[in-house]
Amino acid sequence: MLVKRILVIVISLIVGSVVTVGLIEFVLDTTVAEYGTLYFVLTAFFLGAAVGIWLDKFLGTEFLPE
Repeated sequence: MLVKRILVIVISLIVGSVVTVGLIEFVLDTTVAEYGTLYFVLTAFFLGAAVGIWLDKFLGTEFLPE
């Protein structure tokens, strides 16, 4: 169970970062430096949290109560 939970955290942070970079580079047509480090971290965190909720459901790690 601990391995699944760590996997959910790592995957969600990676996916959140990759999606954020994609949004910044291709949708907003700017760079991460121009977007801002704080904004990048917050956007990546919240997108990663959204992915983490779905991964929690499908992997059954039970981070969130039913």
